[in-house]
Amino acid sequence: MGYRLDNKDIDISGKRLTKIGNGKTGDVYKYRNSALKIFKADRELPIDLETAEYLSTISTERVLLPKNLLFYNNAFKGYTYKLISKKGKGKKITTIPKDELVGNVSLIERDIETLSSKQVLLNGIDPSNTIFNGNLYLADPCQYTKLNSLSTKELEKLNKYQFHLLLVSIIMAEMKKGVISSKTEKQLKELLLLRDDDYNTSDFLSDIIKDNDSIKQFVKKI
Repeated sequence: MGYRLDNKDIDISGKRLTKIGNGKTGDVYKYRNSALKIFKADRELPIDLETAEYLSTISTERVLLPKNLLFYNNAFKGYTYKLISKKGKGKKITTIPKDELVGNVSLIERDIETLSSKQVLLNGIDPSNTIFNGNLYLADPCQYTKLNSLSTKELEKLNKYQFHLLLVSIIMAEMKKGVISSKTEKQLKELLLLRDDDYNTSDFLSDIIKDNDSIKQFVKKI
């Protein structure tokens, strides 16, 4: 028995895996050209096998989903996912050029449309479960669920709303580090929350930033 990825036996017990991340539910290691999340032994499974198997069949670009499932003696223990470079992790969403920001958001919106069509609800997306290295990724799908009670359109609207709130949270946190006045902070947050539910965040951000180079430059003019 021992470890296997899907149906392929692997030997990781005798190798020194390089730890590249850790969290409440498990630690992440570099395994060949993938990231390998191994669940903590003393915790309840953060995602059930059926959901992980379902997510592994869906192809996305910026929403990181399980690819190969890890088992130990037939017990579900983790999964691999796309390995993301840490180079550029010092970049900020509020300072990248407008076109890059809108492009990043558009790619995730496209993934959200794909996931919504597969009846996947994006639970648990928050700043701690994002990666930004110049490209924005949503990580840790452990709280994602399959939801059949909503139509694809309703689910897409809900998922995009949650994604918009995530971006607002990231933008506000970055701007606070730049020391903006409480008045400007309030105005910015109110403005960002004006998005209509039927309006993509990528289009919304493009419209409010207008001819400014970045969100940071736009905020200076508020």
